[in-house]
Amino acid sequence: MNITKSTGASMIKYFHNQVLLKTEKLLVSYLVRQARRNMAVDTRSVKEYARELYAAVSRKMEITEPKPFNASSGWLQRFKKRNKITNINIGGEEASVDRVAAREFPPFLREFMEEGQYTDDQVFNMDESGLFWKKLPSKTFVVKNASKCRGRKLQKECITVLFTTNASGSCKLKLSVIHTTRKPHAYKSMDMTKLNVHWLTARKAWMFSTLSVSWFDDCFVPDVKKFCEQQNVPIKILLLLDNAPGNSPLLLDRHPNIKVVFLPPNTTSIIQPMDQELICNVKAAFSAKKFKLLNDYTNTKEELCNLSDTNTDSKSKDDEDQQLAEQEVLLKQFWRTFNVKKAVDFLVEAWDQLSVATVRHAWRHVLQGIPGIRQSKSVTGEVQTVAVAVDLAREAAQSVTAAGFSETTNDDILEVIRDPNVTTDEMVDDDDVSEEAGGASSQEERRLSHSNVRGAIECIEKVKLLLSDDPNANRYEIFTTQLLQTMEPYIKVYHDNINTSRQQSITEFFARNPPQPAQASDSDR
Repeated sequence: MNITKSTGASMIKYFHNQVLLKTEKLLVSYLVRQARRNMAVDTRSVKEYARELYAAVSRKMEITEPKPFNASSGWLQRFKKRNKITNINIGGEEASVDRVAAREFPPFLREFMEEGQYTDDQVFNMDESGLFWKKLPSKTFVVKNASKCRGRKLQKECITVLFTTNASGSCKLKLSVIHTTRKPHAYKSMDMTKLNVHWLTARKAWMFSTLSVSWFDDCFVPDVKKFCEQQNVPIKILLLLDNAPGNSPLLLDRHPNIKVVFLPPNTTSIIQPMDQELICNVKAAFSAKKFKLLNDYTNTKEELCNLSDTNTDSKSKDDEDQQLAEQEVLLKQFWRTFNVKKAVDFLVEAWDQLSVATVRHAWRHVLQGIPGIRQSKSVTGEVQTVAVAVDLAREAAQSVTAAGFSETTNDDILEVIRDPNVTTDEMVDDDDVSEEAGGASSQEERRLSHSNVRGAIECIEKVKLLLSDDPNANRYEIFTTQLLQTMEPYIKVYHDNINTSRQQSITEFFARNPPQPAQASDSDR
């Protein structure tokens, strides 16, 4: 220390790699997103994404020559330990679809349905999907200039939609929408309990276990009871769900007449009915309606009509700039009028237009091997394929006269409607937008009270007490250790709050105990 320390230094500081610190912060957010979407990640993909994030953060921070970062195995282990990543599975091999489990589940389901005597009317499937309801194709000038626009966060406005239907296609339950606000401004004069959808709220508009229980009790159970009464069938329901973390295991025995079965991990893309083109069909139809409304809005504006009448050969650069400016103004006016209520209305229309044949077609994989008598019911309508729905959405987008819309391709539409894998640049931009939006006022609104933290710790202690009689002592020890590790950040917050409340500043001390003037002693006199 005497050799390395500067003799004039009064304090030694260690300067960490700021690019790596922000990279790890964004990587944690990415892993949480993947876990909520029930997307498996492997070691190789995490390392590759970390390297891409590191490069994106370096570009954003305008660092031309950042420190070398290889995302080694040692770094990954330390990263998991630093961030206490214990409940996110990062596999050692490349994550892939479990085709063996996908082949074994349909025979199991067939046997289960035959033993329980479930009909196609009584078998349901629910799946949730995110929808960026204001997102536009990437080639449009609005997206290209998004970083320069004040309202660029509008492109990322997302809701989560819960789609539920039965195997026969005779019942498409009312959609459930998860939003960040209990009552958005677009619904200010409406009763939220009487909408054309079930309205749920979550801080990030994501599905989580507690909310899934609320959806089950308040949305699913009343709707299927009403359906069974209308169809004069027994209230005996089989509900298929994927094994995403957002679906609570408490649903397994939540209702005596409703049996919940979770699909095997990593099989939803193959056998889950809602993933078999149904959600993509609805989203594509929604996009077509949105682009048609945009086209109708811009074409009715007198300014755009005057610009289209101008001879393009004689236009100067100033005229072209004026046209682009007018188009931008028109689109901004459209976005101000296109609110979440209109988006939900379009979504409901697209859901209602889904044909019975399309629903039955989506169930073909998971119901394979079901006796033919079950499939003998008459089916109305044609099967709506995703390819046709995407073509219609692309044609609607190309009809918009603003710059860039005519270049829209089918891939652009698929990029808009599918749950996207967030790119590294988008992760960095989203983090910057959230930092800009999250000022002091928003921090105060989301302040974590001391009583809430204490209540959470008390709940953890109750959980430990409830499971303390487990005959498997090793299992109980492992569980409690991981539970305490998970709660450690909040336990630290609890201790910090106590220390802060105990420690008084010097001004507070003298305010409560003002100094008294000294009294003269007898000897002084």
